[in-house]
Amino acid sequence: MKTVSKNEIEVLNQEIDERNGLYRIRAGSRVHYVTIPTGTFDDDTMCRPHLLIPQLPDFPDYDWTKMQVSRDNGNIGLRSTLSSEPLAEIQEIWHPRRIDVLSLVRTKRLQSGVHEVLCEGRPAISKIARFEWEVPRIDRETWAHRILVENRLPDEAPFAPKFLAHLTENGRVIGFLMEKAEGTPAGLNDLKSCQALVRRLHYLGLVHGDVNRYNFVVDRRPNGLTLLVDFEHAEGYNEEAAQKELESLPSELTEETGRGRPVIVDY
Repeated sequence: MKTVSKNEIEVLNQEIDERNGLYRIRAGSRVHYVTIPTGTFDDDTMCRPHLLIPQLPDFPDYDWTKMQVSRDNGNIGLRSTLSSEPLAEIQEIWHPRRIDVLSLVRTKRLQSGVHEVLCEGRPAISKIARFEWEVPRIDRETWAHRILVENRLPDEAPFAPKFLAHLTENGRVIGFLMEKAEGTPAGLNDLKSCQALVRRLHYLGLVHGDVNRYNFVVDRRPNGLTLLVDFEHAEGYNEEAAQKELESLPSELTEETGRGRPVIVDY
């Protein structure tokens, strides 16, 4: 059976706890998900892709989705089990454009699953569900963007950066691409513009759910806009939740612990 060269294998994401290491791995032009019980390899190997990849079993060159790796007969040899079980995907599919996430050039890591990328030579922001348990929150955020697009009036200022496309992996939708918003986080001096934006959002029928200062992007150029990002906690309008959200803004905009601040890593 044809296999993918180890030179074409890349660990895209990993999550390791006391039980398992979970890995999202590119093999050639496909992405697979690998589970390795803790203790199968030493800690350094489990945590460091350049040590792990040479130790992995061969990756067959076809459309399987999951691999379970374990030790066979105690510490002698590895055993791998493959599955072609379909993976969970985003259900809120409403935009006409789809882009393969592997076609994007990552330039900065902003948060887990969130990157600044180049798409057709222009900077944009990608946001994906790295693993299946993240699909519901990305699905919710995709839903919120649909509500914003469908209900915004033609001459109304935008609420959020422009939604550019759904992002796919092996054909399934796992995230979205949006314009990169130019600006800086909000502070107390921006309270009026932030209040106005949140009130507009409530009038549209949504409660944002996490109005920390880093979820506002304030364009400080003349005629610049204030936009909201990170709608993964959004919900339909509820008067009590909406009032609490507005009342929390002064304290949110003076918060200095760094909660919600991106940790930027350049590639």
